[in-house]
Amino acid sequence: MKHRLRNTLHAVWSSVAFRLTLNYSLFALSTSLVLLVIVYYQTTGIQASQFSRQVAITAQRLGAHYNQGGIEGLVREIELELADQVNTDTEMFLLLDPGGRALAGNIEPDPSLNALGPDGTDLTVLLRGQAAHGYVVAHDLPDGSRLIVGHDLRDLREITQLIKHASLAAVGVTALLVLLGAFLFRRAMQRRVEVIRRTAAKVGAGQFKQRVPTGQKPDEFALLTHDINNMLDRIELLMLGVRNVSDAVAHQLRTPLTRMLARLRTIDLARAERRELEASIAYLVTEIEDLAKVSEKLLQISELESGTMRKKFEPSRLDVIAADVVELYEALAEEKKATLVVAPTAPVTVHGDPDLLAGAIACMVDNALKYAGSPARIEVSVKQAGDETVITIADNGPGISPDKHARIGERFYRLRPDIPGYGLGLTTVMAIARLHGARFELANANPGLRVSLRFGPGGQN
Repeated sequence: MKHRLRNTLHAVWSSVAFRLTLNYSLFALSTSLVLLVIVYYQTTGIQASQFSRQVAITAQRLGAHYNQGGIEGLVREIELELADQVNTDTEMFLLLDPGGRALAGNIEPDPSLNALGPDGTDLTVLLRGQAAHGYVVAHDLPDGSRLIVGHDLRDLREITQLIKHASLAAVGVTALLVLLGAFLFRRAMQRRVEVIRRTAAKVGAGQFKQRVPTGQKPDEFALLTHDINNMLDRIELLMLGVRNVSDAVAHQLRTPLTRMLARLRTIDLARAERRELEASIAYLVTEIEDLAKVSEKLLQISELESGTMRKKFEPSRLDVIAADVVELYEALAEEKKATLVVAPTAPVTVHGDPDLLAGAIACMVDNALKYAGSPARIEVSVKQAGDETVITIADNGPGISPDKHARIGERFYRLRPDIPGYGLGLTTVMAIARLHGARFELANANPGLRVSLRFGPGGQN
């Protein structure tokens, strides 16, 4: 039982929500205590000031009666003050003759009163035979008599005690509410966080379709849940892509490796002629070179998707890059009896890597030359469309059926296996587009196909 209680208390104290709430609550409690102390001293100070002023006024009034009626008039006035039943339980009076004998009043003479002066003093005196703590002053009269006036501080003491008790009660109640609020806040926070933790644990165990349940209240946790679910969607998509890529890579590598292994097994080193060995070696070299090219393209796509190549970005003339690529492919276009032209345009600048942009344009032009047929017309155009920069490669070939558009860009996917290639060209183009914040678009031109890259405002300079 003790061990369980200790673990529970440790878990509560280890909670960030509990400590955060407790710290803010203690800060609020400290602020309240400071305010209570200020109120206490202000209240007692005001009350003491009122007593001192009341005593001073009473002493001045009695002094005026002495000036008018002498010592006899002062005695009568003191007796009237004590007989009027107004504040008689708190007023203090004592009139002493020059010999120190009491002439009037309700205070018993005491040697401690001899040290009193006109400045107020808190002193314990005998009031009607009982000890009372009061604020008293003394004035020496011209005939040698001594007038002592005071006020019982019982009211001030009662107010002080009342404030102290109220403050202690407020502090106790506030402390209990602080602990209760911190505990309840911790439970509410833990309930919300526990849902996220359970989902994260399931995703970590491989259940990538798990999502954090969304609440109805549009609070901070709802926003966090939305972001986490978006992240999990992205993770699931990436994992699916990795799985598909792994399967595709394994399939693509298995075929050439199988061919190479079969060729190696057919070689009889003891009986094979030199020409046969050279032909086998040449065949194996070609297969290995193809594998190296595939690996190089896959590594390039991986680097593009990781964003590590963004550090080479600089203002680049997209129209000049397109013109250079067209010039580079003119000979190949002429060989395929295709017309390759670049539409005239004004200077257009985007922020990016010139080599990567040239590679993307070259890949799109190369695909157009492969699939447009012969003779074909291929036009490369660069234009400004609002706040976007668009480069388009359009041909008049057979195009692509709409049901296959979704598969364009998949690794190793090829529309026509009879045409040489690795099925990684447009995958690379799409990776370059994402790296530059551009959109890759396909559209049928009827006839032909239009392939476009749209660079948003962030891609312009």
